Amino acid sequence: MKAKSPIKPSKLYWDDLNEGQNYVYGEYLVTEYELTQFAYKYDPLDFHIDAHKSKNTPFGTLIASGIHTLAINQRLSVNHVYKNWHLIAGKSMSNCRFIRPVHPNDVLTVNLTIKKLIKSNRPDRGVVELKFIVINQINLPVLKVDGEVLLLRKPPSSIQLKQDKDTI
Repeated sequence: MKAKSPIKPSKLYWDDLNEGQNYVYGEYLVTEYELTQFAYKYDPLDFHIDAHKSKNTPFGTLIASGIHTLAINQRLSVNHVYKNWHLIAGKSMSNCRFIRPVHPNDVLTVNLTIKKLIKSNRPDRGVVELKFIVINQINLPVLKVDGEVLLLRKPPSSIQLKQDKDTI
């Protein structure tokens, strides 16, 4: 007979998170094709779309749009963190700083820290304040941004069950 393993919740609630908790995730290769295609559609400046013209800019080469870097941060966060949380919605972004350019063939990783957990006026949800730092393959930051997301709180019955279990 096999021993039963403890049941793990499939997703985390606001109540399961801790201030100071840190996640490091992703290895996202930014290809020249993706960089230019994104820029053609959303940010068609020469230094994002034209390798020849970008040589005559202060950057001297193609660089990714900052909006593209934000989108990569979002994609990695969904794939590695948000899909494991009971996420309701994004709430805000602030203090966005593009620290240095992202170039073709850069590999990006996200360092995410939970800054603060805030109870909502509504008892079924809470706000999570986040700090994102996106770094390149040589561990240099390329993007820093703060964010807030809204998460579900544990249903009252599961909180009570946990409290009952802790007292046994």
